[in-house]
Amino acid sequence: MKYAVVLSFVTAALAGLDPRGGCHGNNCNRAVTGTRDGLLPLASRSADCSSFLATTVTPDPVTVTLTVDDEPTGAGKRDVLDVRAATVVPTAIPEYADNCVDAAEYAVACSCFGVTGTVTTAPAPTVTVTTTYDYCDDL
Repeated sequence: MKYAVVLSFVTAALAGLDPRGGCHGNNCNRAVTGTRDGLLPLASRSADCSSFLATTVTPDPVTVTLTVDDEPTGAGKRDVLDVRAATVVPTAIPEYADNCVDAAEYAVACSCFGVTGTVTTAPAPTVTVTTTYDYCDDL
């Protein structure tokens, strides 16, 4: 069994592949997953990774039309809030990981740390459109 494990690592090394899936010892990975003195506690770095890998999706808004049976007090006006579907993905890399070239490299380092991404769907926003019904128009 030990022979098979060692052989797989040797074969992967000879093939130019990283058997750990890209979790090699570069400075970005060391900053995120390292244990040397002077680094933030592992729990803090893990929490930063969890926050970074969290995606928030806001669905399309729900439109509610409200009809009021009152006379208008001037020119009719509608206040419609412009809300659109959105997906928010964090891109700010913590200062201690400034060795990471970009957000993608930081995300890989977080994955090597064992942190997985999450997707949260926010509640659908509600847009209210108010219309006024004037009884005098029917006369």
